[in-house]
Amino acid sequence: MVKIFHKLVSIDDAKKILSDSLKKMISTEMVDITDSVGLISAEDVYSALDNPPFDRSEVDGYALDHRAILNADDYNPIRLKVVGAIEAGSKSLAKLDGLNECIYIATGAPIPRGADSVVMVEFTKREGDYVYIYRPTAPGENIAHAGSDFSVEEIILRKGERISAEKVALLSASGIGKVSVLSKLKVGILSTGNEIILPGNKIEFGQIYDVNGPYVKALLDSYKLIESDYLGIIRDDYESIKEMLESSFKKYQVIFTSGSTSAGFHDLLYAVLDDMGAIPLYHGIAIKPGKPSFLYSIRDRLIIGLPGFPLSAASVLYTVIIPSILSPYNIEIGKSQDVKLGMKITPERGKELILPGIVGRNGSIYPIFGESGSISRITQADGFMIVSGDRTFYDKGDMVNFYPIVDRKKELIAIGSNDPILERVILSTTNNATIINAGSLGAVEAMVNGYSDLGGLHLYKNGEYNTFVMDDELKSKASLIRGFDRIQGFISRNGYKSFKEIIEKKAIFVNRNRGSGTRAIIDELIEFELGNGFEKSKINNYFWEAKSHAAVARSVLQGRADVGISIKYYADLFSLKFYEVKKESYDIMASKEFLKSDIGKRFIENLKSLKNTKPPSGYIFPENMGEIIS
Repeated sequence: MVKIFHKLVSIDDAKKILSDSLKKMISTEMVDITDSVGLISAEDVYSALDNPPFDRSEVDGYALDHRAILNADDYNPIRLKVVGAIEAGSKSLAKLDGLNECIYIATGAPIPRGADSVVMVEFTKREGDYVYIYRPTAPGENIAHAGSDFSVEEIILRKGERISAEKVALLSASGIGKVSVLSKLKVGILSTGNEIILPGNKIEFGQIYDVNGPYVKALLDSYKLIESDYLGIIRDDYESIKEMLESSFKKYQVIFTSGSTSAGFHDLLYAVLDDMGAIPLYHGIAIKPGKPSFLYSIRDRLIIGLPGFPLSAASVLYTVIIPSILSPYNIEIGKSQDVKLGMKITPERGKELILPGIVGRNGSIYPIFGESGSISRITQADGFMIVSGDRTFYDKGDMVNFYPIVDRKKELIAIGSNDPILERVILSTTNNATIINAGSLGAVEAMVNGYSDLGGLHLYKNGEYNTFVMDDELKSKASLIRGFDRIQGFISRNGYKSFKEIIEKKAIFVNRNRGSGTRAIIDELIEFELGNGFEKSKINNYFWEAKSHAAVARSVLQGRADVGISIKYYADLFSLKFYEVKKESYDIMASKEFLKSDIGKRFIENLKSLKNTKPPSGYIFPENMGEIIS
């Protein structure tokens, strides 16, 4: 069965439809106050008593009439007779009969009749039935008076207020043990697909671990208003899907499914829902990624369908699902901010483009590009930007809607060419680092625009590495730091050594992305071997671009490609054959402001310290590593 997306709803329409449906599911219930943190109060709560409920001492000391010790000091202590003692929890009210008397009192004990202050025991000296007092007190000193904190019938919790740990303390102090709250939504989470397996199991080729199931549960649970269960994986089988849905509807108000949402022959979920009498409330949202999302209702239950790719699912969760779930609880999240865009982007006509992004050092949003199946892009992002498909393009400096999802402390922002050694140096410098692989040209662009603190690059031109990019603009903002050398070459299972051999044997080649230093090496090698006018499309899969050295090696290892250009480090790591073609200089561009900072100085120290270690396979650590070269 093929499901056609007849009419796509907007983000706002999808939120309203889902929010209105969820409101009908939320009721009220009484819970113990110890289980109420994070929940929403369903009514105004009034104090049942005064707090403190009686005048009580705030210190250990002696209760007395302040007039008896007006002139007390270190040289002229006042002697009073101790006529009793009051411990915390005392149920009787003691009494003083004269100015020359006092009563020992413990912290929290009720103040005796006739006393108007308490002198701290630190300013006294006890001798038998008498005590010498070395300082005066003021009326009311060290006494907490009844009702001074809050009074009986005072509102201590508002209807619609989210209950905090401090509110629990306030309820406890008023003697309230249970509170009426808005009920949690009961949610079941399912993943679908024949290729999905549970984390912790051995994986085979063609399989992937279930990301969305655990991810959706963790995200929903973090808001404390949802009671969710991860129900596991359903295979693409009509009867299995139907049986699981039928049993889940008996226990859960909302069922989340992941996968089986696109218009494919193996997506049986729609057929099952239609046959069960479910009503589609929307099918498809006018966003990218995340279009193949749906909402069905059946009886008094809802089924929310999320795309299978993690980034697509996250886009829908943060922009539609989570705001809609929280709306009936009067909690607003995901409120957009108008923020400057850091670079030109082109959305797809008629769809709102959702991109994860980080807030760069200059306050602009730097989009993190990649596939909708990406997981790391979610963990790196500070939030999602949404740009309208009504415009042909958005230019650098244009204002865009940005939905923050985390207030992330970023001590170091690294944008540039990926390298495992640089990553280790960064993470040994700080755990609060954001690392985005954007290629060598990405490092230059990010530094020019003021997004980043540093970035690795290995750009080659006319026999020179990296220093040629340092024009006057870059020199005013950044310095080029000497990094290390890496051995690049052909990486394969069968020992390829040239592009001529690749063409002759019709081997499948995996290229590197445009803007990377390795792509420049590849194109230079092709021109050197085959001539300046050679038509590169004759190389089988020349336009297949991998975004990292590891991705090239992994493609060769899996047999999807026969050969690529990568660093020796990954050839040895994956036990692949390697033929050296070039020793390249991988250097680091760092902003001058960063280099002056404590974190920048620590980074340079850690980089230089590598000279005292044995380089990994395929690396060479030069003597001037960590020094400014431009």
